[in-house]
Formats: sequence, structure tokens, C-alpha cells
Amino acid sequence: MAPAKLTDFSISRSPGRKLSYFGYEFEVPWNDVDEAKSGLIPDSNKAMIVFQSGNSLSVWHGSPRAFLNTVLSNDKIDQNTLRRIVGDEALQSDYSLYRTILQMTPGKMTPFESQSDVANQALLLLVKGICMPPGSESGVFAVGAGEFSGFQFGRPANQSGELSVRLFSASSSLNFIFVQKVGGSAVISQPDINRILHTLHKAT
Repeated sequence: MAPAKLTDFSISRSPGRKLSYFGYEFEVPWNDVDEAKSGLIPDSNKAMIVFQSGNSLSVWHGSPRAFLNTVLSNDKIDQNTLRRIVGDEALQSDYSLYRTILQMTPGKMTPFESQSDVANQALLLLVKGICMPPGSESGVFAVGAGEFSGFQFGRPANQSGELSVRLFSASSSLNFIFVQKVGGSAVISQPDINRILHTLHKAT
């Protein structure tokens, strides 16, 4: 599937709290943070926020080219071939490369194309398979948050119990991973996710 537009832009107004990590602030619409289990993970670029409901949110911070570096270092992918397929523009930023890869679908491959074109498209699908996180099978959506542009992988309450939002700016990247407790009563909704995206900004 290719990224679709979100249809629910409502924002949760539930009592919550403001959090700050990696030079950015945002609000979560939940006020039951388990302080003993939450905080920055030592010697890493990850913060873990655990809620008493059993749900959790992890926040990963990276460089604006972290995904590019991962793809280009994969020994299954020839760099020159990838550059020829996606073009130089797509290799300028993580967001551009993600957008190019996610827009590729099997439906765009036809029996009337040359063997080389089909091989190139198959390579893009291979890369797409590598970068799709759990929950993606329920939907992929284009999202924005302040200076960031990115993608939401998964619908809330999908079967995997996990949903992630990957955001990219000119200076950094953030990856929010939501995990829903199996059988839990506190369901993570789209308005909850929208609350975080709507309030995300650089810390003053």
C-alpha cells in the first residue's frame, strides 16, 4: 500500500502532561505515567514512557540521514543501482527516500515493462519490505508535526498492538512507537496520536 491521507484530525482533550526529550517537547493525553519505569535509556538515543494502564510509548531520536545510512549499508542493496532507480533527489534526505519507496506498490508493475524496469521496481519493493514496521499492514499515512514531515505506520488498535510514527526534519528524526496492552481498557486512539503531533515543538 502507498501512504494515504488521514481522515481523522481530531485532537484528544483528555488530561495529560507535557514531556521533553532530545530537545523537543510534546503532550501525551494520559496522566498515568509510571515514573519508576520511564525516562531516558542510558547510553542510547531512546526514551521509554510506561503508563500504569500497561500501554507504553518509546521515542527514538536520530540524525536526518539515519535511514539512508541503514539502507546504503545493507549488503543486499547495490548503492549505484538504488541511485539510478530513485534519483539523486530521493537520496538527499530520509523523508525523500521514504516517500519514494512507500509510493512503490506491486500494482505499478505491469507485464509491458522491460525486464530492467521490473527488476528496478522489485528492488524498491525489497527495500520497502525492510523498512515497514509492525502494524503497517493495517495502513500507512502521511503526517506532519511542526517542522517535521513523516509517516504513520498502522491504524490504532490494529492486530499487532503496535503503531509507529516516523518524523523527519532538516536537522533530526524522531520515531514514536506506541504499544497497546493486549486486552487493556485504555485504547490508544487517533486523536491521542494527533495530540502528540499537534503539540510537538522544539523545547525553549
